[in-house]
Amino acid sequence: MIIDTSRIARACVIGFILCFSLNAHANSTAQRWFDQGSSLIKQNEIKEGVRLLKQAANRNHGQAAFELASLHEAGLVVEKDFNLAKKYYEISVRQGYRDAHFNLALMLSSPMTPNNDLRRARAVASVIAEQGDIEAQFLLSNLMKKRMQNVSAKPGKAFYWLQHAANSGHGKAQFSLGAQYLKGEHISRSTKSALKWFKRAALQRVPEAHYNLALMYERGEGVRADEFKAIDWYKTAAELGNADAQQNLGIRYLTGEYLQPRPRKALKLLTSAANSGSMNAQELLGKLYQSGYKQSIQIDLAKAEKWYLKAARQGKTEAQFQLALILLDKEDGEEEAIFWISRAVAAGHVEAAQLQANL
Repeated sequence: MIIDTSRIARACVIGFILCFSLNAHANSTAQRWFDQGSSLIKQNEIKEGVRLLKQAANRNHGQAAFELASLHEAGLVVEKDFNLAKKYYEISVRQGYRDAHFNLALMLSSPMTPNNDLRRARAVASVIAEQGDIEAQFLLSNLMKKRMQNVSAKPGKAFYWLQHAANSGHGKAQFSLGAQYLKGEHISRSTKSALKWFKRAALQRVPEAHYNLALMYERGEGVRADEFKAIDWYKTAAELGNADAQQNLGIRYLTGEYLQPRPRKALKLLTSAANSGSMNAQELLGKLYQSGYKQSIQIDLAKAEKWYLKAARQGKTEAQFQLALILLDKEDGEEEAIFWISRAVAAGHVEAAQLQANL
């Protein structure tokens, strides 16, 4: 029997071309559905837009599947459904859609997600971490630190991926690595290594790195103590929005410690820290307005009450007690004062307990 190899070759080529044409047609159709669906959703024609996205996703369109998954996870314009979110994220992941790896890993690693699965979350993040994606490496490091149900933490692997991300230039990873060296967490403590990694992270404008460098220069950890260098780092950390740095720098401007006293600058920094949610700064502002400070800050009980209330709501016991004292002096403040006294007493505040006994 004579085999016609040329005919077989032609048949294979024709088959390949036919297969390629069908795939190309399927892909172009899915892309068209995705484009139309996205456009309709923007025009607030939600139902038809979502239907077209689903058709595209079911044809393995990675971005369509990702968009649908995100909508179902958040419960935006469609029902909130973590199982559907997982289904569509998985489709997108199989198509190699990068952001789907992140969202799926984050969703599955959350204890608030009913279908959480830390092992699967790590596996999903590993795919792109191993491809050199430094954001994925940093995420995977954090996932390895987690424990959930019967899945234990893996500090060795967490450190491995943290180093990878830090060495590749990830600013937050560099800061985290510095913090790990400073604490001696799962590695030998090294203030010099901590200083090195904080400085690298500082070059990338990581606020926490600037703040930690200020503390190290102030305390003389890993470096000779230098108050003026500490202040320089506090200033840059404060400019980058670090609330702790704003508070520390504000106090120095208020007291004139290693700086020319600038009460207005001090109040601006302390207020910025307090507005960022720093309960220590909120309590401090309450004290300053309650008692005044030298000739720089005048007593203003309305402002004191405002800042004490913010700190009290965050659980600052002294703020709860001082707030109660201010409220007791108001005509209609006794009921609210009693509430805050009881909160302070429950937290073990001795003076609050004495006050409660005398009411």
